[in-house]
Amino acid sequence: MSEYADAKPHYQINDTKNIHLLTERQSATINVEELTQFMFGGSNNPFDINIRRQLIRLASSHPIHQTHLPFEYLSADEHYSLCIRKSFAAIDEVNRLNITNPKHRAWFYDIFVSYYFSFYIHTSMCLYAIENLASEEQKQQLLPLAQSFQIIASYAQTELGHGTDIRRLETEAVFDRKTDSFILNTPTLTATKFWPGSMGRTVNHVLLMAQLYTPDREHSCGIQMFLVQIRDLKTHEPLPGVEVGEISTRFAHILGDNGYLRLTNVRIPRTHMFMKLAHVDSEGRFQRRGDARLLYGTMVHERLRLINTSLIALIQAMTIAVRYSAIRFQGLNPSGKETRILDYPLQQEKLIPSLSTTYAFLIAFIKLDQYFFQLKSNDDLYLQQLPELHALSCGFKGYTLTISERIAQICRVACGGHGFLVASGLVTSRNGIDGGCSAEGDNVVLLQQTARYLLKIMQHIEDNNDANMHSSVTYLNLPLWSSTTNIKLDDYCRLFESRSQLLIKDMYRKMLESSLSSPYDTFINNSIELVHMAKAHMETFIMRAFYEQVKKAPQYSSIASVLEQLFYVYAIHTLRNESTDFIRLRLLPADQIYDLETRILPDLYAQLRPNLVTLVDAFDFHDFELNSCLGRYDGQAYEALMERARLNPSNRRKVPPIWVSIKQGTLSKI
Repeated sequence: MSEYADAKPHYQINDTKNIHLLTERQSATINVEELTQFMFGGSNNPFDINIRRQLIRLASSHPIHQTHLPFEYLSADEHYSLCIRKSFAAIDEVNRLNITNPKHRAWFYDIFVSYYFSFYIHTSMCLYAIENLASEEQKQQLLPLAQSFQIIASYAQTELGHGTDIRRLETEAVFDRKTDSFILNTPTLTATKFWPGSMGRTVNHVLLMAQLYTPDREHSCGIQMFLVQIRDLKTHEPLPGVEVGEISTRFAHILGDNGYLRLTNVRIPRTHMFMKLAHVDSEGRFQRRGDARLLYGTMVHERLRLINTSLIALIQAMTIAVRYSAIRFQGLNPSGKETRILDYPLQQEKLIPSLSTTYAFLIAFIKLDQYFFQLKSNDDLYLQQLPELHALSCGFKGYTLTISERIAQICRVACGGHGFLVASGLVTSRNGIDGGCSAEGDNVVLLQQTARYLLKIMQHIEDNNDANMHSSVTYLNLPLWSSTTNIKLDDYCRLFESRSQLLIKDMYRKMLESSLSSPYDTFINNSIELVHMAKAHMETFIMRAFYEQVKKAPQYSSIASVLEQLFYVYAIHTLRNESTDFIRLRLLPADQIYDLETRILPDLYAQLRPNLVTLVDAFDFHDFELNSCLGRYDGQAYEALMERARLNPSNRRKVPPIWVSIKQGTLSKI
């Protein structure tokens, strides 16, 4: 596929059919394409908008999309079958179009199947695990089969009784020297693998995380990864000793074929344990190879992918809510005309801080994603920076998805009753983010990982007092910010860094002075404050990333001032939400915070008001990908809602069968 062959925006302003939305776009002071390229342009950008545009055009034009009703009108089985059919069609298209870049292939799959790609876990996590955790010999054998979808795998870690704490997993793999194989069992009810995506009805293999015992049941060697076939490749029937099925429905099919798995004396060859980082020979001798910390790379990679997907859902929700608010009129003003709801201060109070936060999260994620792939090119540097990368990815996922869930709900409520319809697109976005709050680690558990890292850094500073620190925590050695009445851009970065520095140092001293009997008890008893400390650290990271992006903007004259306004809104909104810290730590007086909230913020809302629609247009969603009646680019929300309602299969009969029975007196009493 030739890159950037069709990289122009999906829509031009003359595609707008709603006069009110057209007025919004015509009154904007910024160039939407300039902002789009500034935010999302470039091959090293995780959103690489120019390639994405081309892929969306190719994916959305396929005739299969005209063969079915909207997803919300399908039964569970119809939905599943359609997703499988579309997923295989997407694979065929990727091969036909010769899309070879793995990231571009993943985008095409997601867009083609409206983020219901049936083999998402296989392509995002399992292929990555084979490439990074299998030995060279195993890779040569397995990669061609996995890349051609002859092997389709799920990642089976989470159990009925255990999730994030993988050391407590109960699934067992016991080596048998006589047959040179492992015997796999889920020996208890709580050992049942539960939740893995695509496992219920779809995959034929799993990457199984299990406790290894070798050379016999008495010798534990820790958690290892095994490739396990669970279904016959010809018939798709479960193999002997395998009980597999789908768990109960959740979110009207929003998540993908999540399953359960029980294993009873299932044997696999010894060579089906991934052996890049550990090896078991034919005598059962266990040997560690390489650096086991590389195992974190798979988790960090998948965590970043989850954040990426959740952020796309977030910007979809923001796009829908802002566009709909620009065309929705409600309530008479003194002149007898209805008021556009985007002009109400209360609607602006809902949406503008949410929009500024969305921009902040996007900018910080781009920085984090680029940092990860920069480190991945150098194993030594990667291992050196892995503690920081792990802490940042944990904290970023935990912090941003918690807030993104709230923002998605704000967007839903901001659209009134229509926002509750699946056809609005908001329900899907909100539920997707909601599920992400638990996937790949509960948010609060992940923030505790960040807190542990910060305590270790603080201990390192106390013990060594050197300046050789990871970039995200260098502020711990800086002097505290000095109060000023006129707070500028960098002042907010220093203000939040000083607050985080004080919280971390206070928490570190409190942990040292604790009278509790063990470090575990001390950590658990202070976990609420530790999570708060971790959130404060993530706010410094996001604030600094946003500031760095704003400082690059002056070369783009039309967008510089607007990005600066967004930064100020994000900073003041976040500050007021955490005002207790700033007052208690004597960083800002209450009167100054009150002035920022009641005088400066409303003024910023007024400055941003003419550009709100353009700020979401810059995300450049195609209507096919947005899949929202309320958020269509042309603004014809009401026409789209009526068209969608008429497609509802329940409208095919003028009189429902139950009422026919009632009126004819044939309704059974039983």
